[in-house]
Amino acid sequence: MSAPYSVKLDEHSARHFTDKGATILLLDVPLQTHVAFDHQSFVTGRKFKGVKMLPPGTHMVSYNAASRTGDFSPTTSFFVHLAPEQVYIRRWNCEHELLEDISADEAEPYAAGVRRFDFDQSLAPYNLHAYQQWQNLSGYISKQTISKLSPLPSGNISITAEADPAHLQPVTPAEKQLYAQLQEGRSTSTESDSAPMQVDGRQQPQTAASDRAQDMHSMQTPDLAPREGVGRCYYTQLPRLVKVAGMSPQQLTALNLDKTGMLLQVLQKHYSGSGEELLGEVQFSFLAFLMGQSLEGFAQWKAIIHLLLGCEEAPIRSHVQLFIKALRCLLCQLQHSLTQEPAKALGASPKVGGQASGVDGPFGMAAMVEEFLADSFLQQLFAKYFAMLADEAPVLNRQLQSVSKQVQQLLEQRLGWDFQVQGVGQDDDEDEYAPVVVQLDNVTL
Repeated sequence: MSAPYSVKLDEHSARHFTDKGATILLLDVPLQTHVAFDHQSFVTGRKFKGVKMLPPGTHMVSYNAASRTGDFSPTTSFFVHLAPEQVYIRRWNCEHELLEDISADEAEPYAAGVRRFDFDQSLAPYNLHAYQQWQNLSGYISKQTISKLSPLPSGNISITAEADPAHLQPVTPAEKQLYAQLQEGRSTSTESDSAPMQVDGRQQPQTAASDRAQDMHSMQTPDLAPREGVGRCYYTQLPRLVKVAGMSPQQLTALNLDKTGMLLQVLQKHYSGSGEELLGEVQFSFLAFLMGQSLEGFAQWKAIIHLLLGCEEAPIRSHVQLFIKALRCLLCQLQHSLTQEPAKALGASPKVGGQASGVDGPFGMAAMVEEFLADSFLQQLFAKYFAMLADEAPVLNRQLQSVSKQVQQLLEQRLGWDFQVQGVGQDDDEDEYAPVVVQLDNVTL
């Protein structure tokens, strides 16, 4: 079991985070429940009521109820964007085993109590020394990103509300093993199931906010009621093929070999032209998968990585800065997944009315993710990407070249991949995202 962390600050910094930091107050959480704040996990005791001194910005809470036999319910997670001095409150619903929002009128006395330090002995200090790592994993997730992607009604993400994993089309042995492992947790819930996905298992259509509650019901199988309080994320639907009226089949094929045109369409249609909003969805989906064990989160992360690494014009000329940021984002995700022991990846936790969480808790899947990444789609994608960069070396931006080299070295050193000889010659028929040769009868003129 990992030792508790300690937060050592000078007097000025301690006063600053005490006065300006946010608080997450959790009411009525059962004993022995596993709760994680960002990548710091706890096992609740009698006094535990949450975390204080959180830096303003995006945070993630994940939790699992524990049975008397020591088994865990499927992980449930939610994102929250905190303002300075904000007190964010949720209460445990025993019937649904969920943390749910409470009304503003009910919350106000509790918030006032936090500001009077009434709950101070029951609140763990946030591990500020590990905050930079969390920032690297979540820095592009804005309040708008959370509002756009989170499920209704309360933002609770759970695999029990997702589509049947069979429709997510695992394509490697490690992916199949991972999906089977998560399906075991998913099948423990008898309250809900979910319908097959309509768009090849990777995304679901984006809907207006007014339609989202109705869509939650329509996405479930007709013979099973949706689990109350959880839902599916509203990830952006990504196209598989760019079609432009008036182009010949040869022109359309060339257009789809380089996904730059597709990326531009996606940015304009779904992200108001902002590459940082796209990166926010990359980080949101990755953390939903890594910490929340969401298969749909993995599927969306995978789809966006395919889109980005399939571009040739954009990283070299038109969107250099976006790709520098995207590669840095991906580098942090890979470093977190591939180079840390589970205890370090999760963050050791202090004892506050409970006990520190050990490495055998339910959060994160560092060992499984590493095994899954080792034979994943990434090798072929990066082989083509690095080969493209090598061809463009004379005109390549130095910052992009540097961060791409860091990614390459990490994958070569940690996974033993050799991008000089592996991946480039693989058959594109094995790649579900391989370039599409467009036939004339498939074109809308």
